[in-house]
Amino acid sequence: MPTKDLSVIPRRTVLRAVLTVMVSALLTGGLFSLFYIAVFNAPEPHELPIALAGIPAASMQKTAGDEYKLIQVSDQAAGLSRLNRHDVYGVIALDATHRTVRLSYTSVDGSSVLAYMQPLAKRIAEHSGMALSVRNTTPEVASNATPGRSVFFAVFGTALTGFVLSQALSSLAKVLRLSLRARLGIMLMVSVIAGLFVALLLDPWYGIAPGTFWLALPMLALLCMSAVTTGTALLEAVGPLGQVITAVLFITLGNATATGILPMPFLSPAYQVISRMLPTGNVVRAVLSASYFEGVGQLAGYLVPFIWVAAGVLVLVVLNRKRDAHRTLG
Repeated sequence: MPTKDLSVIPRRTVLRAVLTVMVSALLTGGLFSLFYIAVFNAPEPHELPIALAGIPAASMQKTAGDEYKLIQVSDQAAGLSRLNRHDVYGVIALDATHRTVRLSYTSVDGSSVLAYMQPLAKRIAEHSGMALSVRNTTPEVASNATPGRSVFFAVFGTALTGFVLSQALSSLAKVLRLSLRARLGIMLMVSVIAGLFVALLLDPWYGIAPGTFWLALPMLALLCMSAVTTGTALLEAVGPLGQVITAVLFITLGNATATGILPMPFLSPAYQVISRMLPTGNVVRAVLSASYFEGVGQLAGYLVPFIWVAAGVLVLVVLNRKRDAHRTLG
């Protein structure tokens, strides 16, 4: 009977198992709330880069404050070139001939970024006694469209696939006694399928990130693979606590700092460093850059998740060899 089976389990073991489950659930949910509130509650830009043409950037910087990083450019064309590479998020240019101050932006970044740049552009226009003109450099992306947010959710789903697979595969491997090679094969197969599905959603299906299918596919597969290898390695190395760590890295902190909803300058400096180290944000930025910003920063979309995959596989190989050696000695 079940009660008889339970009676032979030491009370301390039962208590430890119950506490582990409770603490894991509370940490995962609590940290999810903490990180998302910390990042998205009343976000403010930190040195949001804006190019200025025909306006002295040095003198304007003093009045603009730390929210903006004003960059002097020779003319509007030079500023637009930087905007196309996503080195800046807007260009404010003074046109003395037409007595206009023109703010150029890209709707790819969303309306929130424009809302933060407009007051500065309006201040410059009023100071110059000129009218303000606002121009979207990517009219093919509607002002109410959110490609960044859509890419973010697509990448989030890919990371979630890897996280869930790491938990399920760890349990299945114990029951079926799967070899490490077999488990890695399953991880790779699922990662490629997940990457293929999401890449299809982003490019030909919804056209969220046009022209990125072949570039996004390996990035997304690597992202999924990085989540599943890291999650599996942490589970085997530190037990149930590994599930919490993986959830924080790929589901909570990783997604909160992924920058698809708001650009990098809206993160605090500390969160910006974290975002550059985790796979999720690098893949989001690389996919958007490949489609809209001349492909600047694509390498990080491949390199960062690959490093995480390599580290996860290395830990799994070491742990597997230790177990084999222990069995041999036993």
